[in-house]
This record gives sequence, C-alpha cells and structure tokens, in this order.
Amino acid sequence: MKKACLILLALTFASSLGCQQETGPDKTSNPTSPNLPRAAQVQTPAPAAPAVAVDRLHDEEATTMSGLAAASDESRKIEAAASWQAFAKSINGHWSAFDTAILEPMKKWAGEDLRESRLVTKTLFYPFGGPDFITAFAFYPDVGKTVLMGLEPVGNLPDFGQETPEWRDGFFQDFETILSDFLKRGYFVTEHMNEAFAKGRVDGALPVMLFFLKRSGNTIVGLRRLTVDGKGEWAESPYTVQKRLGRRPNGVRVEYVRPGEAVARSVYYFSCDLADPAFPKASPLYRLFDGLEGVTTFIKSGSYLLHYADFSNLRAMIMAKSLYVLEDDTGIPYRYFKRQDWEMQLYGAYAKPVEDFPALVEQKDLKAAYDDPAGNVKPLPFHFGYRWVSKVDNLLLTKRPAAKTGNGGL
Repeated sequence: MKKACLILLALTFASSLGCQQETGPDKTSNPTSPNLPRAAQVQTPAPAAPAVAVDRLHDEEATTMSGLAAASDESRKIEAAASWQAFAKSINGHWSAFDTAILEPMKKWAGEDLRESRLVTKTLFYPFGGPDFITAFAFYPDVGKTVLMGLEPVGNLPDFGQETPEWRDGFFQDFETILSDFLKRGYFVTEHMNEAFAKGRVDGALPVMLFFLKRSGNTIVGLRRLTVDGKGEWAESPYTVQKRLGRRPNGVRVEYVRPGEAVARSVYYFSCDLADPAFPKASPLYRLFDGLEGVTTFIKSGSYLLHYADFSNLRAMIMAKSLYVLEDDTGIPYRYFKRQDWEMQLYGAYAKPVEDFPALVEQKDLKAAYDDPAGNVKPLPFHFGYRWVSKVDNLLLTKRPAAKTGNGGL
C-alpha cells in the first residue's frame, strides 16, 4: 500500500511543499508532499519560503522546444539552426495572436467570474483535455494540482543533443503543426496530432505540455513517471526515456514554479481510457481520482463523450466530487445538473452539436435556458473550441447544491 499512498498523497498534497526527492538526472533538493511514506521522502523542516532547485536539464530542453532562447552553449548551437529560427519566428507569431485574442481576455474573465470558485479549488480536474495546460492555467493559476488526461501517450522529451540536424529539422516542423492547430482553434486536431506522433519525432503529450508550461512563464523543477504495478497500486519513479509505450493507464507529474514564487505546484497528465469498461469503480485510476480533494472539474471540446451511457462512471464521479463544474456543451448534459438543483450561470450562446458529431442532438432544455428572456446569460469575451469558425461559444459554470457542500468542501 505504500506505493499507492505515494501517488494518492502526492495528488492530495497542500501547495506548500518542502522535502527532498530526485529531480532530473541529479538528486537535488526539491519540494514534494510532506505526507509521503517514510521510505519515499527525507524529513526536513519546512522553511517559510522554500528554495526550489531547478531541474536544469529538462527546463533547458523545454525552453528550446518552446521557441525561447535557452542559456547553455549546447542549446545555443541548436537554436542557431535555420529550422529552429523558423520555428521560433512562426510560433512566436501564433502565440502572440493567441495571447491577444484568447488568452488575455480569458484571464481577465476568469479573474472576475471564477473568483469564488478559485478560493476553494485545490485541484483542477480536466478530463479529455489532453496536454492543454495553458487553458487550465489561465482559468485556475493558483491551484496546487492540475490533472490532465487523454488517449495520447505520455511519450518522451526530445534529446536534441543526441539527434542529427535533419531529425531536429523534422521535429520542429511536426511540433509546429500540432501547436499551430491549437493556437488557432483552441483545441487539438486529433488526426493531425496522431499523424505527427506517427513520424516518431514528437513523442506524445509530454513535449506539448512542457511547451505550455514554459510559454506561461513557469520553471520546471521536477519530472516523475507514474505507473501501476503488478498489484494494481500506483508507483512513482524518476523520469527516464521509454522506448516502448507502457500499458495504459500511466502518467507523468511535472513540478513547476510560477514566476516570482518559491513554492512548487504540480501538473499531472494521464494517458488513459475513461469509458466505463476501462474505468470501473474498482480500477486504480478511478480510486486515484476519487481521492482528490477540493475539486473543480473543467471540460472543453470533450467530443460529447459524457453524453453517452458508457461514460456513466466518470459522469457520476464528477458530479459527486466536484465543488464546481466549468464546461462547454460537450461536457455533462444540462439536464443532470438541473435535476439536482445545482446553481448555474450561463455564458455565451448555445448552438446544436457541430457536424463532426452527427449522432448528437440539440439539448432542448439548454437551448431553452439560453433563449429565456428572463434568464441570466452573460457574455463570453473570448472564443475557443469546436465553433472557432462561427464563434458561437458557450460555457456553463455550475456550483454544487449548498446542502451537499458540507463543511470545508470535499
């Protein structure tokens, strides 16, 4: 059970951290949960403002692949190549447009309309988001834990120094394809992402997640693998390159510090299938997620999966665990909240499901709520998601019924 405790307590730790563990290729002082089993930690007094040791190897790699100038001589050699220069110029343009049109309005809106939920949210739970750390960070930058998940493999970071110039040229071309899709639309195009992954240079979700971490100004201080052992318990280990895909579910934990801070926060990515057959209540992944505390769930561009009967376990867990649910219409259908008297605030405008999902029908009760002249529908000052062309976007912020909140939340 110690291995299971290691992961579960790591997910439920408070955001103030202060003990030592491995980070990157060297053993350095690095904050983790003070509640880990004795075998997994070194007990040290927690300073008032703990110094955080940077994982310099992985932070430098993430900087270079984000189109930002790194500090080391080896990184400068890579960044001198025409392919990196072209990538950096292009991705800087995409990022600038994304930041102006979406990210800054999103941050301003969240600072006002999510203020109350931010005060009680300890964990942001973001199913179906893949490696989309940047949207999570824009909405809930103060959480100690962000939990992302998707079908894409965790993968590996590129080792630029060990690869040929031709390989690096291909990497930056493939990476730009994945990123430019997201920065234009606000979601990943799965077909394009899988095509890029199949070429073998951009290897899984981890590089994309670290791109967003660096582009939002954060510093990498730790990187760990998460796997299920032979007894069905979770185990955490130092990051190493995996030449073969591990059996799902598996994950990764990235520790980072925000600009001007000395307290580490964690973002998790799990490669997993969340349909009922792969996500029964007795499964290691369900038990892990069920142990989270202070949860706000966020769903965007979720392929309407939570509308289907075979995602009932995840749907029920979200509604049982979440203090708040923030979602577009691809998340949990409106009727589930209405039946249980959740407090609801609508934003934007509603339209029927996009043509890519012909089996889905219009939510008539949600449309009626948006069309109600007496309804309290607020504007949404940014665009993202499946309707990036028509710009008919919506968000629903729900607060669980007061009678079910209890004392102090979950």
